[in-house]
Amino acid sequence: MIRSLHLAASMALVLLTSGLVHAQKNRIDTLLLPFRALTIEDGLSQGMVNTILQDKYGFMWFGTKDGLNRYDGYTFTVFRQDPEDSTTLRNNYIHSLYEDKQGRLWVGTGEGLELFDRDSERFIHAHAGSTPIRDIVLGIAQDAHNDLWLARNNGLAKLTFTGKTSSDGMPPCTIKRYLENSCLVSSDRAGTIWASQYDLNSFHVLPNHAGNDVLDTLQLDRPVGNTSTGRSPLALTGLTTIEDTVNRKLYGLHMFGIAQLDGHSHRATSLLEVGTELGQMRGTNAAVDPNGRLWLAIHSGIYLFDPATRKFSRALPRDQSLMLQAQGGAKCAYRDRNGLIWIGTSGYGLVTYDPRSGRFNTVKTASCGSMQALPDGRVSVAYHAGFLNVFDPATNAWPTWIPWSEKVDDPALDMLSRANRVFVRDERGIYWFNHEGILTYDPVQDRITRVARDTAAIRAFPEETYNETFLLEGDSLIWSGSAQTLCRFDRRTGLFHYVPYPRSRLGDSERFLHAIDRDDNGILWLGTATGLYCYDRRKNGVARWLVYTHDPSDPASLSSDIIYSLLNDPKDPEVLWVGTNGGGLNRLHKRTGKFVRYNSKHGLPNDVVYGILPDEAGNLWMSTNKGLSRFSPGTGAFRNFDASVGLQSDEFNRYAYCRQSDGTLFFGGVMGFNYFKPAELTDDSTNSPIRVTGIKLINGTLDHRAEGSPLDRPAYLSEGITIPHSANMVTFEFATLEFSAPEEHRYQYKLEGFDGDWIIAGHDRSAVYTNLDPGTYTFRVRGDNRDGIWDTQGTAFQLVVLPPWWRTWWAYGLYLFALVGGVLLFIRIRTVGLNRQKEMLERTVAERTAALHREKEEADRQRERAEHSGKIKQQFLANMSHEIRTPMNAITGMTGILRRNAHLPEQEKYLDAIAKSSESLLVIINDVLDLSKMEAGKIVLGSVRFDPRAVVQGVQEILRFKAEDKKLYLRMDIDPMVPGSLQGDPTRLQQIIMNLVGNAIKFTTEGGVSVNMTATMVDHAKALVRINVTDTGIGVATDRRDRIFEEFDQGQGSTAFKYGGTGLGLSISRRLAQMQGGDITVTSEVGKGSTFTVSIPFALAKDAEIPHGQDPGVPSGTRPDGSLRDLRILLAEDNEFNAMVAQDELADAIPGVQVDVAVNGRIAVEMVQANDYDLVLMDVQMPEMNGHEATRAIRALDGAKSRIPIIAITANVLKEEVERCKESGMDGYVPKPFRREELVNAIATATNETLRGS
Repeated sequence: MIRSLHLAASMALVLLTSGLVHAQKNRIDTLLLPFRALTIEDGLSQGMVNTILQDKYGFMWFGTKDGLNRYDGYTFTVFRQDPEDSTTLRNNYIHSLYEDKQGRLWVGTGEGLELFDRDSERFIHAHAGSTPIRDIVLGIAQDAHNDLWLARNNGLAKLTFTGKTSSDGMPPCTIKRYLENSCLVSSDRAGTIWASQYDLNSFHVLPNHAGNDVLDTLQLDRPVGNTSTGRSPLALTGLTTIEDTVNRKLYGLHMFGIAQLDGHSHRATSLLEVGTELGQMRGTNAAVDPNGRLWLAIHSGIYLFDPATRKFSRALPRDQSLMLQAQGGAKCAYRDRNGLIWIGTSGYGLVTYDPRSGRFNTVKTASCGSMQALPDGRVSVAYHAGFLNVFDPATNAWPTWIPWSEKVDDPALDMLSRANRVFVRDERGIYWFNHEGILTYDPVQDRITRVARDTAAIRAFPEETYNETFLLEGDSLIWSGSAQTLCRFDRRTGLFHYVPYPRSRLGDSERFLHAIDRDDNGILWLGTATGLYCYDRRKNGVARWLVYTHDPSDPASLSSDIIYSLLNDPKDPEVLWVGTNGGGLNRLHKRTGKFVRYNSKHGLPNDVVYGILPDEAGNLWMSTNKGLSRFSPGTGAFRNFDASVGLQSDEFNRYAYCRQSDGTLFFGGVMGFNYFKPAELTDDSTNSPIRVTGIKLINGTLDHRAEGSPLDRPAYLSEGITIPHSANMVTFEFATLEFSAPEEHRYQYKLEGFDGDWIIAGHDRSAVYTNLDPGTYTFRVRGDNRDGIWDTQGTAFQLVVLPPWWRTWWAYGLYLFALVGGVLLFIRIRTVGLNRQKEMLERTVAERTAALHREKEEADRQRERAEHSGKIKQQFLANMSHEIRTPMNAITGMTGILRRNAHLPEQEKYLDAIAKSSESLLVIINDVLDLSKMEAGKIVLGSVRFDPRAVVQGVQEILRFKAEDKKLYLRMDIDPMVPGSLQGDPTRLQQIIMNLVGNAIKFTTEGGVSVNMTATMVDHAKALVRINVTDTGIGVATDRRDRIFEEFDQGQGSTAFKYGGTGLGLSISRRLAQMQGGDITVTSEVGKGSTFTVSIPFALAKDAEIPHGQDPGVPSGTRPDGSLRDLRILLAEDNEFNAMVAQDELADAIPGVQVDVAVNGRIAVEMVQANDYDLVLMDVQMPEMNGHEATRAIRALDGAKSRIPIIAITANVLKEEVERCKESGMDGYVPKPFRREELVNAIATATNETLRGS
């Protein structure tokens, strides 16, 4: 069976070669080209294509025997005659198409000339004046003067346009006729008209507007056909104009060949003569591809002629299914703007050819098995049919077959024909194969030899099976392998060496070896059906194996265990590229053992990678089941190529790839092989136009010809549409007008105003939008060209979605009108109602005004009474304070004098009782006054610099005697971290501590009281001072801990009766603490004692003013350093008892003091005027002239007497009274009742200030 396949393949090649040799004798070669076809199955109206045109918008137009076709690369729009519509074609047989310089599209039909109106897509029947043009129009051309020339079935005619377009759309013109027979016409780029009559003479015309157009006969330079003498008149059967890079050239077809036309000499030079076996060269036109070759569409088929080489070839399709299109006769040829060649056939539709597909050299053969580049530039190719050949790309000739023995019955030859198709050719030209052992073939000796194994090898591995791949190493070693071992054969010694594979988790029976590669370090890399194997022989002669397999849970593992190809990266020795079956391409970093995967999701056309080759630029080229792919490792970009660009097929084969030393790459597949130089493959950077080809709404595709359509002309001509809100489901259809492979174009689009970024559409050429809000949008779309390069411009289409009627401007106007009308109506109704209410309101207003006046008078009286009551209350408090404190001053003062002087022992207890009662009464008075101030908001805190330690120590000094009287300890503990200087009100702080310590002493019978002061820094400018007052007294019940801070709360009645008090001390203390930003809390246990905690934040003192004569933080009442002597003091006091107390206290405290008394203010002023006093002690409330008036009078005196220190001694301790004393000019203030130390301290301060000021 194998032998018969071999013979059949050999015979086929021989027959094909002989056929080509016969054609070459007739100067006609055959080219098998990758044609594409468009037929009626694709939408073409009819199979006979007479004429082809690409218009200025990029659309292709085809004139057929049955209708006119417009093509956008995907769909055909067909125009035909409608007998009931006069704006359609007059006749469906389209002979010619032409777009003039003005962009007008002219259509030549079997019944006259038509002008196509693109905006309305209707046809205007051409006429010259009132005469319709009803002839068969075979060709159309325009001259340099914009006149139109018509080739008709009855001669040549010229249309001269005389004015602007008429009302029916046809530009006015006149017609002039020249010839009488059927003819053809063409124009070159200079506007020269070329015309020919079938089988008669050919003319070229030099047109002018004088009516004297000269028709010159064009002569051929030598006889052709049956003409035997002289130059022959040239009968043209086809015309085309070509302009190359040097000059313009015009070519014409005559019956027996091709001629080049010269418009200056009126001569024609014969370029090609063909035999009669092709028949006469009749045709309508030709085309010139980007390579300068003429494509000839003639009755006998499709032909190519190269003017440079004079080579004449016939073009046939590689795809046998297209053979009818190519052999059934051609009607016309056309080259579009992208260089694509279009051929209109005689009944089989269209075929196209992309000249760029020739970038890949193609050799059509049987299916390739493997390939190897030879040192001399040739390539050895093995075929699956079981034979070899050597191809020489330098000559680009058909492969030369290796002369195997003709003894087909030779068993050795039969064995070789069944061998694996993978081979390796050594430096001597010997071919090495695998088949039940190793075989060699020497083409010079035409000898096949089996390589015998040595005895040791047979004993070690009795069964010999080999896989399909080889690797040459050096000049002696050949590596191959089986399912169990890696085999090394030394050609010099003839010895085999077998290396067992490491065990694999996938098993050993299927370990077929598909690829071997050796890196620069001598490491062998083996691609098998069970993973990737690394064989490292470098370390001390001890081999080391590494195995890489696919792990579904590890994305950095090998993507597939079946490996087809390997490539050590020539630019990075640490990288190995691995091609797999189904897993795409893998990049292995040898040092880390990590893989990076690339597959069809990344752009690879297919996940089966048969072969990998590098190019000079560092790219990788891969053969797959869907063509070739170029991969850029730097960018990760893929560029794919398939059969449409000239590849032998989309499907390639394993092992069939190699690279020559000059960089030429070879890839073999199922229908032959391709070879190319990657550096010569350049991408097309030009962009073809992209058009919006259709718009769909909910109810279907918009037709601009339909009544009420939002489109007023075709979508590709329109700049936008406006649609109602109810129809805002919009579908845009678009197409890139580049036709080599329209289905491969990719698109991106976005709707500005809706989409934030471009939408990747892939090959989908439609975009759907729904539920668009009213507004103006711009739809933009762009596509790529045939080489995948994106158009940065694209096209734009405006979409306006109208708002619903209730959101239109007239609806808003209606709303406004209704609103204004409603407002006016409301105003009218309200006006009537208001007028009715006016009188009632006026009466009510008058009544209410009188009532309000009465209420205001009553409110004024109430306010006056309240103010008067407040003044009376304030005055009452002042009077009560004065009236109580005045006798209290006398009582406490005399008691103190008596206790200091000699008295009987039994009198001591009475004096103590008087002193304690006086102190209790004074505390009650002070608490009542403080509470009244707080309720009236009259308390203002001071802000001076003070030492908190001194405050605590001062309290200890005052209350220690009280504690000693009850035999209690009084301990003070001050943390060293307490700042020495704070800013605040030390008097109120002392008042709080005095109250808490005093209460603790009062309610403690055994033990004592401890005071602890600490401070913590709140920030760099503030400290939180905490003072804990702990006693061992009776404690406070849990249910009464909050109530003890309420006014007048004294606990249980028995407690109040036993210990006394008003119940105001704790309430006042807590309020004072809260006014300074702090608080007082209590913890207690009945029978064991209580702890009251005062927490107040104070600012750290900076440069606050300290009163002269007072140490920071030392409250009034402490005696200053130094002593007072020999002072003369004036005491203004109307109460004789208080005067007596003051005189005695001063006499006892100040040595040598002299005290004079004035009973009222007037006498005091007189005495100051008459005497020299060191100080005045001034009572405030006195008859005739009070203390304020007396002070102002003294300050009004002249000289030094006006500056005499004056200290107020008053029983009124309200703040307002203290302020009045300062305002009247007094220098100090001592409240009644006073302590002797307090009075003496004030005197010392005042006299020292006087001394410093003098």
